[in-house]
Amino acid sequence: MPLRDFLRSTPLRLAAAFALAILLLTGGVFAFVYEETTEAWISQLQTVFADEAEKAAASDDERLQRALSLRLTRDFRRLNFVALYDPSGKLVFGNLDRKPDVPADGRTHYLADFRPTEAGEPEPTLMVARIRPDGGVIVLGRSLSEVAMLRRILGRALSFAILPIAAGALMAGFFLARRSGERIREIDRAIAEIVKGDLRARLPSRSGIDELDGVIASVNEMLDEIERLLGQLGAVGDNIAHDLRAPLVNVRAVLEQGIATAPKGSPARQSIQTALRQIDRAMTTIAALLRVSAIERERRHSAFREIDLGEICAELHEFFLPLAKAKGVSLALSADGSVLRRGDPDLMREAVANLIDNALKFTPRGGGVWIAATGRDGHASIEVSDNGRGVPAAESHDIFRRFARARNGADLPGTGLGLSIAETIARLHGMDLTVEDNAPGARFTLAERHS
Repeated sequence: MPLRDFLRSTPLRLAAAFALAILLLTGGVFAFVYEETTEAWISQLQTVFADEAEKAAASDDERLQRALSLRLTRDFRRLNFVALYDPSGKLVFGNLDRKPDVPADGRTHYLADFRPTEAGEPEPTLMVARIRPDGGVIVLGRSLSEVAMLRRILGRALSFAILPIAAGALMAGFFLARRSGERIREIDRAIAEIVKGDLRARLPSRSGIDELDGVIASVNEMLDEIERLLGQLGAVGDNIAHDLRAPLVNVRAVLEQGIATAPKGSPARQSIQTALRQIDRAMTTIAALLRVSAIERERRHSAFREIDLGEICAELHEFFLPLAKAKGVSLALSADGSVLRRGDPDLMREAVANLIDNALKFTPRGGGVWIAATGRDGHASIEVSDNGRGVPAAESHDIFRRFARARNGADLPGTGLGLSIAETIARLHGMDLTVEDNAPGARFTLAERHS
């Protein structure tokens, strides 16, 4: 599968969406845990600080200083701040160089960028201040740098936990995309065979336990029924054609006996000759119908081999050249050397012969027919063009149907099956038969389908 198609494949996109969902969900969970944890911790600190400040404000100086000194001694990470100020605002004891700008209301306040010393770095801090009975102020505080540390720890944990999960989801998507892509290509190849006309081809099924296998089973059942119905329809047409052939042969034999005994110039002889022409036309139509049915029914590739389209065109050019000269129409050939592809040589000759015969039929005396075989960009094609009557644009698709004939050619003999046979052979070879305006005339192109 090309990289661009692979990156746009549905399983890989679903895996990427799943990985993104994991990132968002896990990130949300970590953020929730962080917020709840820090909020509960800060709330607890606020309560403890308010209670400690109330008790400290009621203690005497000596006892308070011992408690504050013990508090600082146990603070190995230097997160606590303590300060005792006299009524004049002078620092009596503590580790603060300056008095913090917080109201002495006994409530805990949050300072986003508090500097404990002049040279210190600003850091988030919880601070509580309370007025003592002698008019002094006791200040207690704690740095919240642990909260930032917790954020970093959770961030690292999130990275280590989520990246492997996301990578695993993408790897699973990669595997599923390759597997489903290969299966889709198998189904696409089977559909291509069916589109070419091989109704015996079926979509490949594997385990039969997922929804896709259920759909494939239903499609294959539908193809079985279509093949059966088309087989019955084709059999009816073949039986009718076979049943008509024997009576027509008998009638023709009787008419030939009658024309042999009828006097020359008699009205009866002229009527018999007209009847013979109509019978011959009917028998030609029956033979063409049986030929189309045989090609559609026997879609076997056993006779396929590498053939040279340029050589086939050269053979048919030589074959039709006397007919073209007799009609006064020039017949030209152009071939790019060897134009090789796989196919049935007899069927390909029949298809191209029908196109050349059709072009000669609709080209008046003095006109021209051109045959060209090309193999450009690895795609083989045959063109048969003329400067005759052409095909009306509104009828360009209808003329390939059985018995369909362009209105501007109704006065010419024909069964309306030649192009149908050519189009059937083209589909059998995985090719398309199209017609374009040659201004004047028509240009029929038998070309390989572009994948």
